[in-house]
Amino acid sequence: MKKIICATLVYLCLTVITAWGQDAIEFYNRGVKSTLAYKKIELFTKAIQLDPNLVEAYEKRAAHYYLQWRLDKAIQDYDRVIDLKPKDVNAYLMRGLAYFKKEYGEGISAEIKNLTFHLSKQEVPGFSESLERAIDNFSHAIKLNPQLASAYSYRAMAYRIKGMIEEAMSDASWVIQLGKDRQSTARAYKTLSKIYRKLDQDKLSEINFRKSVVLDPYSSDYPPLHVPIISNDPSDAASLKAVGRMGLVGIIILAIVVIFKLTLPSPRKKD
Repeated sequence: MKKIICATLVYLCLTVITAWGQDAIEFYNRGVKSTLAYKKIELFTKAIQLDPNLVEAYEKRAAHYYLQWRLDKAIQDYDRVIDLKPKDVNAYLMRGLAYFKKEYGEGISAEIKNLTFHLSKQEVPGFSESLERAIDNFSHAIKLNPQLASAYSYRAMAYRIKGMIEEAMSDASWVIQLGKDRQSTARAYKTLSKIYRKLDQDKLSEINFRKSVVLDPYSSDYPPLHVPIISNDPSDAASLKAVGRMGLVGIIILAIVVIFKLTLPSPRKKD
């Protein structure tokens, strides 16, 4: 009799656990299919509550937190991803990027600050522990995948900001040598451009900057509105001067959007 009771209890427990897991997957799939960012996060959160080991839900939610500049939350999710998948290269890369972004702060004010510093050609405001952690994460991603050009390109950017010029040039040069993808190579050229500008080697700076733009003309690292800033005529240096003017327009537009959003009543949320 006792054996029957024990077997019944085990069966019931397994049934409940299976149903629980199915519910988690259901919420996860609904999150993937949803077209609303806030709803995606809500559904991924429900999936995680039902199954705390559902690594895919953490990955998806972290990506949306990152895009919304909710960086501490993104980092927490990537921490969990790495706990569940210690050799997940992308998790280290993205956690590094989240720490890198933290140099500007959090939320919409951080986005404006990021844009302002790009357009003013200044450095990231100050040096903090976040930058060091970003470098550590990029380095760990590289250990897991020594051919990961994106990790080298981001680490080169971080090294340059930290003032480690030789290391930055080494990483950027290696990215160019690898030639893995256009975006990473473009970032490498842009890093070299900034280094040469700092060294007052304006000609080399301009050459590398042009190579960067040719490879990735719509990069988010360039002025707002994602408009190509290089003309078809290589001798047309005036296009470079247009960067600042377009940037000013972008800042004004962004400010108007932020104010407009703050003054309008919140829309009713519908899935």
